[in-house]
Amino acid sequence: MDEHLVGYLLDALDEPTRREVEAYLERSPEAREKLALLKQGLEPLEADLASPAPPPLLVERTLAKVAEAICAPPTGIDDLPVAPPVSRGSVGAGRNWWHRADLIIAASIILTIVGVGLTILAQLRGPSSAAMIVECRNNLRLFFGALNAYRDTHGAFPDITREDEPRRVAGMVVPLLIDAGVLSPDASTRCPGIGEPMGCQFSLATLRGMSADDFTKRAPSLSMAYAYSLGFRDRHGNLHIASEAPSDAWSQLPIMSDRPPAEGVMRNSINHGISGQNVLFADGHVRFLRQRTFGLGDDIFLNRDNQVAAGLDLSDVVLGYSSARP
Repeated sequence: MDEHLVGYLLDALDEPTRREVEAYLERSPEAREKLALLKQGLEPLEADLASPAPPPLLVERTLAKVAEAICAPPTGIDDLPVAPPVSRGSVGAGRNWWHRADLIIAASIILTIVGVGLTILAQLRGPSSAAMIVECRNNLRLFFGALNAYRDTHGAFPDITREDEPRRVAGMVVPLLIDAGVLSPDASTRCPGIGEPMGCQFSLATLRGMSADDFTKRAPSLSMAYAYSLGFRDRHGNLHIASEAPSDAWSQLPIMSDRPPAEGVMRNSINHGISGQNVLFADGHVRFLRQRTFGLGDDIFLNRDNQVAAGLDLSDVVLGYSSARP
């Protein structure tokens, strides 16, 4: 419908098309924004829509010229005076002499510029834009501040593996941090690339008091747009948290990231238009990885058995979505 917006502003549409455009404008905020920009761009041209005011005494002078021509003796064509050149500035001084065709062309140009401008703005603020990636990176650094404060107090990052079933899920990291007083309840668990900020809606005590069915329904929203380490198993099958790695390895140990795609989909995170994912490492730095593999080809969203589950050893990193279980 965008191609009809100029015609809508100029009242040049037939009634059925006009109704279709109005229905389109009602359901599309982007279309209303384009229409407002177009209207603003066309305002300087509105003066030309009115008929120009005639020069003073035009009728009287015209009749006088006609009478003079009737009464004058016949002359040859060669004796006729050359008509003076018409000066557009002599009538309606200060007016821009735009014709309807000029108006349509100008409006089309403005529509094109508006469309290109909105496209550029969308690219500058879209999920895969540099601005959204940086905002997401800063949000992950906020989480690292809380994780680090928790580690200073408890000697390790939050251990989701110690939660009773069915609460042993990656998303429990957020209420654990809030309950410890190191993360604000308003901290956004939604990546800036996919929507407005949204905090965790449930306290740790509330979650622990829920029935298994209620908790299962709420689990996907706990760390909504981010993934957290599912830990790893030793050779005896015991679960351990990833931060038990030596401190000199923390710079190579992913601990949190943008959420993975749906299980079974071998793509990047959807947070940034599948262009890649921000990954928070245990030493606090954040990298944007264009691929979901790291180091020697380790998939950060699957263990070496291609499962969303705890790693098979300390080097097998797995970052699980909110409701993922070790």
